[in-house]
Amino acid sequence: MQNKWVVPLVMGVCLLAACSSKNVISTPQLSVKVLETIPQTSAPEWVNSTTEFWEAKGYYYYRGTAEGYTNLEAAKRAGAASARTNMAEQVKSTIRSEFARALESGNYDDTTGGYLKDVFFSAVDNLSVSGIVIQESYLQHLLETTGLQERMYYRAYVLARISVKDYNSVVQRAFSDTKAQTQANKSAKELVKETEARFWAEQNKNEE
Repeated sequence: MQNKWVVPLVMGVCLLAACSSKNVISTPQLSVKVLETIPQTSAPEWVNSTTEFWEAKGYYYYRGTAEGYTNLEAAKRAGAASARTNMAEQVKSTIRSEFARALESGNYDDTTGGYLKDVFFSAVDNLSVSGIVIQESYLQHLLETTGLQERMYYRAYVLARISVKDYNSVVQRAFSDTKAQTQANKSAKELVKETEARFWAEQNKNEE
């Protein structure tokens, strides 16, 4: 009784496998061609940099990007906005990291250290980062082809910078706000003074 079901069952599995293989969908190949660049030169070195944020010769730099815009001016504006916003966030992130490093290199109890870190980080988050300048932009007009479909759009690369002097000004404001908020806490007040001294000592050492 059982054997008469074996052949139909095997045939059914084979048919399902055959149907499945026929339903495999191949994805059309995507290709992107550069129609023109603005300006009409090869891409600057910073466009192809493997890092988005770096320091060099007294400045911090950030490379912002934006794409998908069919209007040239819209692509420029979006790229500049991306560069400014992300530059500000990178500056704040760097300040927080440097502060944490300076704090952890000293002696402090966990309660005071944790409280001070929270106050300082909050001060940094609430600061506006001024001094960001758009230095340069590079745009590509692209033709994207997928199967039988085509679309043209712009990709904008925008280089923003902030001087180390303006960066330090943001740090000073963060420390000022932190010291104002910790006046009533003697332990935190002393610790913020020590941490600030270590912070600037490390910054000065890096600039030598």
